[in-house]
Amino acid sequence: MRPALLRLLKRPSAVSILDTLTATPIGIEQLESRYRCLRCHSQDAKPAPLDEPDNNPTRTKLDDSCRGKRPFSFAIYDIESLGEETSEHISVAPSKAPKNPLCPTKTLSLRPEKLEFESDVGHLDSIGTRLVDHPGSRDNFDLWEELLRYRQRHYGDNGTLQIWEGLTVRLDGVRLPVTGEQADFFWQSFVDLGLRRELYLDSLLEYAVNLWKRQGDRWPQLYVRIVGGLLDQGMPKRALEYHKRLQKSQIAGASDIMQILPSAIRLSSLPAGMEVATTTDPQEFSLTPGLEAFQAICSATTDHKIYGPAIAMLIRQGQGEGAISMHHFLARRQDHPQSPDEIQPLLEFVEKFGRRKEFNRLRGYVKKRFDTEASIDQPGPIDPTPKAEKSTKDGRPFKDDIGAKMFATRALNFDMVLGGLKMLGVSEIGPRTLREMAIRAHGNQDILEKLKILKQSGISVGDSIFARLLQKLAAQNRDILLSDILRSDQHPDVLEDVRMQETMLVSYYMARDWRLYNMTLAILTELHPEAPDLFDIHFRKHIAAWELSAAAKVTDELALNGRSLSEDSVDFMAEQVLTPRRMNHRPPPGQRLSAVDEVLFIFKILKRVVPAGGYVSAAFWVEMLKRLGMANAWADWDKLRDCCQWLVCQYVGTTKQTPWAQAPSTGSPLDSTKLANGRDRRMLDLVFTPQMQAAIVSWGFMFRVLDTTASRFTVSHPTTNEKLIPWVRGLILLRELEASGLRLDKRLISQAVRHRMAMLYSHHVLSARRMNRMLRRRNPYPLQKVLDDVFCAWGDPTLFDGMEKDWERLVNPPRSPRAKRRAPGIRLSLKGL
Repeated sequence: MRPALLRLLKRPSAVSILDTLTATPIGIEQLESRYRCLRCHSQDAKPAPLDEPDNNPTRTKLDDSCRGKRPFSFAIYDIESLGEETSEHISVAPSKAPKNPLCPTKTLSLRPEKLEFESDVGHLDSIGTRLVDHPGSRDNFDLWEELLRYRQRHYGDNGTLQIWEGLTVRLDGVRLPVTGEQADFFWQSFVDLGLRRELYLDSLLEYAVNLWKRQGDRWPQLYVRIVGGLLDQGMPKRALEYHKRLQKSQIAGASDIMQILPSAIRLSSLPAGMEVATTTDPQEFSLTPGLEAFQAICSATTDHKIYGPAIAMLIRQGQGEGAISMHHFLARRQDHPQSPDEIQPLLEFVEKFGRRKEFNRLRGYVKKRFDTEASIDQPGPIDPTPKAEKSTKDGRPFKDDIGAKMFATRALNFDMVLGGLKMLGVSEIGPRTLREMAIRAHGNQDILEKLKILKQSGISVGDSIFARLLQKLAAQNRDILLSDILRSDQHPDVLEDVRMQETMLVSYYMARDWRLYNMTLAILTELHPEAPDLFDIHFRKHIAAWELSAAAKVTDELALNGRSLSEDSVDFMAEQVLTPRRMNHRPPPGQRLSAVDEVLFIFKILKRVVPAGGYVSAAFWVEMLKRLGMANAWADWDKLRDCCQWLVCQYVGTTKQTPWAQAPSTGSPLDSTKLANGRDRRMLDLVFTPQMQAAIVSWGFMFRVLDTTASRFTVSHPTTNEKLIPWVRGLILLRELEASGLRLDKRLISQAVRHRMAMLYSHHVLSARRMNRMLRRRNPYPLQKVLDDVFCAWGDPTLFDGMEKDWERLVNPPRSPRAKRRAPGIRLSLKGL
């Protein structure tokens, strides 16, 4: 094989190919770094017409390289020293560079060894021996770009530093471009170097300040790249320092601070030992370090007006509490919303997440600021003109009753009435006039013909529900339904009332009056053009008729279609299904379902609603858990446990990545973590509050155990399967929820356990509740057994912070003065019981 290979290589064609390969500098140094790979670029590139080649061989060579065609043989012009004549052959002036859009980087076809030599400009040695030292080449940024890319590929940050020193130290007076892709490449490269080596960031800032003062030019992204980059690196103090320097040099203005808000949202944690001084009220919501840094930057900026975009961005990125704190912060700095629309997203967030005091406070702010509440309570302007009156051409009102009487008069035919309307200059008739005209018509085609004549005469029939139904049913030849609507005793204005029509639909459905039911269903379909299937209305209809299985099927069909019930439907279901209860009392037995079955049915529906994007308020979830927890039945505890675990898994599953961790980079559109459905960890904090966690502990203790049943009623530890007393089931449940992502409040949980043990073992506590007295009297467990099982269920013997060694102090917690005053009265009232 070796002699055969040698014979092949000695052929003239092989020698020519090898000569071409060795002479052509097509290597890694000539690849365009803006693309992922040369193959992908060559496949995606579209052919573009090139300029006609001239007699310059170097120009021909550059054009061929941009076309992607490799010539078989061509001359290579070595770049010698400045004094030699060969340097004149290379096109280095920007005006002579080829203008091919497919070749954005002007490749100068330098050999790798020449690139290594020409890019070594980070020193003051041998000045005059590099191409950039020549006055005609020092401002050729195509050459500088190729040198910078070569140094970055081979030397990384050190290579970028050498080019920076060549631009600023070796040469003096070189002004970097500030617009275009080439400018972005240079400035971003040097900013990235400065973010990693802060000493050179000061040098870059000094260069930018001098450029601004001398030429009035600045790179528009300098502020956001420096300050935002420092925030992204977890350096808020340095970001604040450079913000002040950029503001002082007037390179950045007050409006530029909005550009760094996405970086502030992305900042989720600070390195140890770093703190940010801010004016945030410690009584308000705790902020992320990024928002604290952003507020500090705002404090160092005067005359900023960022309220609207800042609040909107925070709400879209899931920073609701941060938006509330930002509202108060900006209001203190006299940066107020310019219209009620700018604060509307914040009002909707506070209303949905149950902060009633804060909501009332914001409503008061809006009313005081804009002297109106129309934007909160009224979805749109109210038309003061009565619907029954239509105007004539000269502005005089035309009453609908007059037109109806004209069409109802048998002595007047359609043409005579039409002539009278034209004489009066009527431009639109109302639904009553239209109704009388349709009653006197002879079938659907006659109705359509008369409507066509009215339109040709310049008389409109309006856009009322009746007019739309009349045209639609007549065009579809639905004679029976159209006749029912025309002969109905309902006023045309009643057709516009959604609630009235839905109430009548339920009444007709329960009475099985299908003719009126179909008529009302057609009216509701026209009232809801965005949802012609009327799933919500059918759901409420089945709930009102107490057809719970049919209502569940509607919910399943909605879930299959990726849709959800509306909030009105959820509220209606709760109102119809749940039996009202008194405060601090368990619900009475249900009329058709037990109190627990009512809650389980609603949970079954909501398990379809919430994953599809439906919103359920935190207060409603709390009420559901309270009803289950107060059941006190042994079999109902597992149902409470399943509901709690589903809630935690449902709402914690969307926040395993914090909202600010996925905030988009500057300049890109915000993808937003939409607020509206409330599927967020904040919902968990509002449902499983510390008080709710203490209530779960108390519900676990509220189970009567006798000496004869103590061995039968036990709970198993989830990991060790050890049999424990049933009173610790609340602690076991909380630990399971913590493993799923719930944050526990150890202090209130400990207090709840101490309170229950005080009810069972203390010397002086005598409860006014019969259940507590019964549990104390029938208690079959010694204190040591309860404490051992409590520590086993909790998994940490320090639940009481060392107080478990002093039993007397543990089961006799200090009482409030009010409890001491109530105790004698309780004993007197319970004497003899």
